[in-house]
Amino acid sequence: MVPIYLKRMIPCGMIAFLSCLLITACTTNTVSSPVPTQPVLVQGTSIASTPGVGPTVIFTPTTVPGGNEHSQLVTLSDRVLTITNMRKQAGTDSNSIAVNLTITIKNTSAKTINNDAAFFQLISAEGDVFGLQSSVSPSFFGTIASQSSRSGTIIFQVPASAINGMRLMYRPEVSTETIFVPLNLT
Repeated sequence: MVPIYLKRMIPCGMIAFLSCLLITACTTNTVSSPVPTQPVLVQGTSIASTPGVGPTVIFTPTTVPGGNEHSQLVTLSDRVLTITNMRKQAGTDSNSIAVNLTITIKNTSAKTINNDAAFFQLISAEGDVFGLQSSVSPSFFGTIASQSSRSGTIIFQVPASAINGMRLMYRPEVSTETIFVPLNLT
């Protein structure tokens, strides 16, 4: 025998359930089924452009007159980059080598130029980029007034396995003056 309150609950529950089904079935569907249409042909437009200018690769660096065998002189339109010395030494751990570059940047233009840390990166023969300098001479980076220069030593930590074929990429604020300079570190 079923208690009286269950006899009333069961029909009330069924009525509520059926009401929910009826309401759900009668409501309009907000997501309509897609009506098949013809595809729209979209045509792209070409924009007139010119190819970019890649970096200048210096295959045979000019040595500094009176400088050592590791010195290199690169003349750009508004500055002269002089590597007066380069050497390698033991790195911070057994798997790295410290690459020391002693550099002078001379402003040959009539305007002030910048000398920023981001301008100097080492590129391995495999294309790996090493841009974080572990040490830099004080006051090497900053603005350089017209006909003035800044000199200093930048030290890069690179993996010992990447030392052969290392190049300096110098990318100043004038992107067309980007250069690759081979470093004779062996």
